[in-house]
This record gives sequence, C-alpha cells and structure tokens, in this order.
Amino acid sequence: MRRSLSRDVVEELYARACTPEQHRAAAEKLAAWAEEVRPDDDGVSPASLLVSAGEHLTEAGDLEGAVALFRRAVVAGQPVPPDVRCYLHGGLLELGDAGAARRIAEELRHERPVDGDVYLFLGENHELAGDLREAHRWLTMGARRTFDDVEDGDDRAAEDAAGLLMARLRVRHALELPLDEYDTLVASALLSARDTPD
Repeated sequence: MRRSLSRDVVEELYARACTPEQHRAAAEKLAAWAEEVRPDDDGVSPASLLVSAGEHLTEAGDLEGAVALFRRAVVAGQPVPPDVRCYLHGGLLELGDAGAARRIAEELRHERPVDGDVYLFLGENHELAGDLREAHRWLTMGARRTFDDVEDGDDRAAEDAAGLLMARLRVRHALELPLDEYDTLVASALLSARDTPD
C-alpha cells in the first residue's frame, strides 16, 4: 500500500526528473499511484496523477504514451484545472492528430467555459503547434468571455483577462497584425506599471 500523497510530493517528483529515463520512471510511478485511491490524499486525484504522468512522458519524448495517459485522465472523470481535456488537446496537437484535437476544442467551445485559463491553455496549445490563427481565435474568445465577468466585478476574471491579453498580443505580433483596442489596453497597463514607483 502506498503512502498518502499531496501536490508537493507530485511536484517534487517532477523537479527531480532531469533525464528521459527519470521522466519515464516518474510516469510509471504516478500511473501506478493513480490505480490506488486513498481517502487521505491531499488535493491529488487519480486524474491529476495521470495528467502528471502524461507530462513526464511528454518530457521524455513519448507522445503516444502521454496521450494514452491523458485519455485515461479524461475517462477518470475528475476535475483537473483548468479542464482535464486541455491536456489531452495539447498532447494530440503535439502528436500531430489535429482532427481529434479539433473535436475536443469544439466540444469545449460549445460548453462556453467560464474559466479563462481554458481559453489560455488551448490558445497556447495552438501557438506551440504553430497554428497562430487558431491560437488567436481562442485567445480572443477568452478575452471577450472574461471581459463580461470583469465588468461584473469578478477579480479572478480580471487576472484571467490580463494573461489572455498578454498571450494574444504575443500571437498578434507573430502574425504581424496591427494593434487593436485589446492590445492598447495591454500597452497602457504595461506603461502604467512601469511608471508606478515601488
């Protein structure tokens, strides 16, 4: 029987893995831990362990193995912020299965997630895959979605909007698009932060 786990234990395992072999060994350990549910685990679910294992295999260059673990995490049916499907989406894009990744993205889009990090995650997944147009689309959707909540006084939405707008500006710069009203907001915020004394 394994010991109880916490996020710290899982993060330490990641920090100690430096080589592909160490990442593979860590992935095996995490996947094995996911098979044994313990009520005293602190903030760690089987799905989150499988996602962590998938991230280790990604680092080791085993994209097929990583995607298999992300699929198992989705099937486990437990929440992994921002949404467990974001990890599978990224893995599928890295693996080159754009069709399966598109189906997950469309499923998420139809659900209209309230968490801005879902839009940021999918936007950055597309950016890493070199699909800047789709990255721009997701980051813009997220910015529009979170601005509605910002206007309602949601502080978390304001943080989400800032991250989305910064990523969106980076992607727009790569696409050589002219500045728009959202970009101007980012520039104003950066100038304001620079001019504010410590």
